[in-house]
Amino acid sequence: MTEQRNRIASIDVFRGLTMFFMLWVNSFWSLSDVPHWLQHAARGEDMLGFSDTIFPAFLFIMGASVPLAVGSRRAKGDSTVKIVWHVFTRTFALVVMGLLTVNFGDAFSAAGTGLSRGNYAMLMVLGFFLVWNVYPRTESVWKKRGILLLQFSGAALLIWLAVIFRGSDGSGFAIRWWGILGRIGWTYLFCTLVFLAVGKRLAAHVVVTVLLVAGALLQASGLVPGNILPNQLTIFAFGSTGVLLSLLVERYADVRAPGRFYRIALSVGVGMLAAGLVAHRFWIVSKLAATPTWYFYCCAIFFPLFALLYYLTDVRGHARWFAWVKPAGTAALSCYVVAYAWNPLKNLIFSDPLLRPEFSVGIPGLVNSFLYALLLIWTVWLLGRGGVRLKV
Repeated sequence: MTEQRNRIASIDVFRGLTMFFMLWVNSFWSLSDVPHWLQHAARGEDMLGFSDTIFPAFLFIMGASVPLAVGSRRAKGDSTVKIVWHVFTRTFALVVMGLLTVNFGDAFSAAGTGLSRGNYAMLMVLGFFLVWNVYPRTESVWKKRGILLLQFSGAALLIWLAVIFRGSDGSGFAIRWWGILGRIGWTYLFCTLVFLAVGKRLAAHVVVTVLLVAGALLQASGLVPGNILPNQLTIFAFGSTGVLLSLLVERYADVRAPGRFYRIALSVGVGMLAAGLVAHRFWIVSKLAATPTWYFYCCAIFFPLFALLYYLTDVRGHARWFAWVKPAGTAALSCYVVAYAWNPLKNLIFSDPLLRPEFSVGIPGLVNSFLYALLLIWTVWLLGRGGVRLKV
């Protein structure tokens, strides 16, 4: 990019909007009469609901952040070995949090566990923050020992929660699936290791992305057995496509003459749309099945959308228009994790009129959930100001 900046505002804004809307759509289960186009498509349904675009958008922008994060660590003097160690520890943290949240979300039984759903969620979130909070740097030996004690206490709490866990069918803690955070973790690991291996060579990343999409097409066609290739290569493809976006921004975006980048982003979007229309003749649009059609249509949205955000924030300088979602962009993990304890906390703090039944139906329900999501991210911002913030 001709004019370098410490941060690319459009990436932070894209991430912030994605995280905010993830919190919003994740509350739809508590509402009724939500418009169908806003919801997730049902299994086997041929539809791209608004909710079906949120998770891939997060994978996409996470991939776009990989070259910037690696570059930042390089600038601080980190060796490749140190960066790889950080990548593996971060992936481990995301996978652990993913497994705990997916067991809690998919199979939790209050009767079998001995804890109410709300208490289990709050203890789980407490454990996450005790282990992975951003503790202040200190030279004091006693303070360092205190921090280690808090982290070990958090780890012990999480292990205890996993041990006592019981599902509605009496089963214990298990790898039911990786969960949203787990899938983000594996995608992050893949994209970062590939980037460390091939660097900023755009052609190499194009090849990697094409191979991932080709593998997904083979899987969807049933031409290869399910155990030959990793499941749902489209998940990795979203992250790899995000890496491509970041490299395109660095190489072609210029805040003084952005036209070339706009043309590239729109061209890629049109190409993805055309590929999606062809793929749609063979496969439905389905997030649950992770079909290639889903990948193509989502990317057809993401590239032009990012170009628009780049125009508004980096070129025109209107990043302040999106200040209302800034905490979701800079503390996305904290927002996602706190959401698990948010409902029990919300029910303790608020009563009528905000929790009245009429505020969980249709438009009033959507507005209510929107406001709660906004309140959540700014609560996370306040926690961050007080030194409580997750970072893995």
